[in-house]
Amino acid sequence: MWSPHQYRAAAKEKGLSDATIEAAIDQIETVEQGTPELPAILSLNHLATRARVPYQYLRNVVSRSEPNTYRKFSINKRSGGRRFIHVPEPSLAHVQKWINRFILRQVPVHKASFAFAPGSSIFGCAARHCGAHWLIKMDITGFFESVSEIQAYRCFEELGYQPLVAFELARIVTVGPLGQSPRHSDPVWKVREFNAAIPSYSASALGYLPQGAPTSPMLSNIVMKPVDKKIESAAREAGLIYTRYSDDLTFSTPAKEFGRPAATDFVHTISQILAAAGFRPQQRKTRLIPPGSRKIVLGLNVEGDTPRLRKEFKDKLRLHLHFLSEFGPAEHAKARDFETIWGMKSHIRGLIDFANMIEPIFAKRMLDQYNQVEWPF
Repeated sequence: MWSPHQYRAAAKEKGLSDATIEAAIDQIETVEQGTPELPAILSLNHLATRARVPYQYLRNVVSRSEPNTYRKFSINKRSGGRRFIHVPEPSLAHVQKWINRFILRQVPVHKASFAFAPGSSIFGCAARHCGAHWLIKMDITGFFESVSEIQAYRCFEELGYQPLVAFELARIVTVGPLGQSPRHSDPVWKVREFNAAIPSYSASALGYLPQGAPTSPMLSNIVMKPVDKKIESAAREAGLIYTRYSDDLTFSTPAKEFGRPAATDFVHTISQILAAAGFRPQQRKTRLIPPGSRKIVLGLNVEGDTPRLRKEFKDKLRLHLHFLSEFGPAEHAKARDFETIWGMKSHIRGLIDFANMIEPIFAKRMLDQYNQVEWPF
C-alpha cells in the first residue's frame, strides 16, 4: 500500500510541480482501482527504476533500435513445418519477467483458459471433457504471432495505464518487424500514420508477440479473454463444454445425438469468431470425434471418470526403463539417438514427472525403476 500524503511530500522535496504530482497520484489511483495488485508505472523511466534496468536501454527497445534483443532460431514441429523461437537477451528477459510477474500474472483470465495461468493444468483442462460422446478439436495458426502490439497496447491501457506507458509496455513485450507472423500481409498490420510526437517511436509495421518471451503466454490469455467469452457463449448455446489450452480449443458434449452436421456448423461459427478477432484456425488440425472413437484431450484419455495416461505413453516409459536396466544408459542413449546421456536422463525424468500429475501410483513405480538405473553421474 502507499500513502498519497507521503508521495506528495516526497515529490515536493524533489521540486516537482503541483500539476505533475496530482497527475501522478491520479494515475496511481486509476491503476489501483482497476486491479489493486498492479504496480503503478508513471513513465518509462519509472519502469526502468522499478525493474532495475537502464532507462536508455528501454528507450532503445521501445524505439526498435536496440540491436540483438532476441536470439532467433527455428525448430521442427511434430505436425510438420517450422516453429520460430525468439529468446530475449538477458536484460530484456529481465524486464519482461518483471512485467509478467507483477502485472500480467495478477490479471484473471477466462475460466475456459487452462494454460499458463496460476493454478491451471493439463489435468484440469482434460477433466472437463470426461464422459463426452462427441469431441471437437480446433487449433489456432501462429497463436502468439497473431497477437499484434495494438492488442497488447489495449490490454495495458484497459488495466489503467496511461496511453504512452501502455504503448511503451506493448513495445517491450512485442517484436518487429513482421517476419514470422501469419498476419504479416494483412493491411491492418501496416502503419499508416507517422508518430509526430515521438518520431523515434514510429515504425512501418506492427510488432507481434514473440514465442519465447516470458510475457507472451499470459498476455495472449488476456487478449483472448473477450474471445473466450464469445466462444463459450456459442458453445453453451450448442450444448457444448469449451476449454482452451493456449492454441488448442476443445469442445465436448455427452449427447450422442449431437451429430456431424451440427458439429460442422459449430466449427464454422467458431471460425468466424476467431477470424473477427484476427486469428486463423488451422483447418487441417480440426477434428470431429464421434461416439465410439477414442477420446484424447491434450494427450490424455478422457473416456472414463477421470483423465488417464494413454497406453502408448505408458508403454513408451516402460520400454525406456526396461532397456536402461537391460543394456545400461550408454547403450540405450545410442540406440535411441539421444545426443547425451544427461539429455536422455532429463527426458525420461520429465516423462515420469508428467505421469505423476495424472497417475501418481504408476509414476511412483516408474520412479523406483528409474532410481535403480546405474547412471554414470
